[in-house]
Amino acid sequence: MANILFLIIDMQNGFINNFTEDLIPKILDFQAKIGDSVLTAGTRYVNHEHTACYMFEGWKSCMAGTKEAEVVPALRGCMAKVFDKDKYSCWNEEMKAFVRENEIEKIYFAGVNTGCCVLNSVLDCYNDLVDCAVIEDLCGSTSGEEEHEAALTVLRSCITEERVITAAQAYTNVECRK
Repeated sequence: MANILFLIIDMQNGFINNFTEDLIPKILDFQAKIGDSVLTAGTRYVNHEHTACYMFEGWKSCMAGTKEAEVVPALRGCMAKVFDKDKYSCWNEEMKAFVRENEIEKIYFAGVNTGCCVLNSVLDCYNDLVDCAVIEDLCGSTSGEEEHEAALTVLRSCITEERVITAAQAYTNVECRK
């Protein structure tokens, strides 16, 4: 069986609003369907005074040690590991080592924000020649559907349409790899 990673990007208290709250039950449902046949991990964005968001945007949410920076409790239990990051992309040396050590052959991305952290993480992963896909109906944007759709358009152009899939397609792919 191929080693697969279901990677949940930044589903933390500070990024949950009326545009993203419906992702929680959808992600939980998908994770329950794939069960232990797939390794599930997550990331969380931890802001501080030396991040681009803080310095250039003056954004002071999700600061280290705050409730906003914590992963949504409902999702925390399904994650084998949570990676902290202070950049949009999670594709850093710690993540690369985790992928190597677990002999991951495919990564399925979900979470928020599609146009920032998901997009940057996927592009970095893809550029490192790691097989990956974005589960479009398990991603969202705190700014709404228009921003989410714009990011999906960019992703389809950059990583190919075949790598931007639905949860149903991802589940079928996972089952075929068993």
